[in-house]
Amino acid sequence: MKINMPITNVEHVLTETDSIVTKTDLKGMITYAGEDFIQISGFSKEELIGAPHNIIRHPDMPVEAFEDLWKSMKAGRPWTG
Repeated sequence: MKINMPITNVEHVLTETDSIVTKTDLKGMITYAGEDFIQISGFSKEELIGAPHNIIRHPDMPVEAFEDLWKSMKAGRPWTG
């Protein structure tokens, strides 16, 4: 598994209206990124679209969350987490 480094010490506090949405194909490539996600990620839209979704993965993200994500995606269900 790729370990994304370096970690910035930038924290983004989400508002009630923020919607951090991406769409990913079954190969893990980002096919869509919403405006709030783009702004919060620190990447441009061009850098995100077609990139592997783990480009934004924080190293402290639990493996179990990704197992659940892939299980949902492979079953054709959206994932929220």
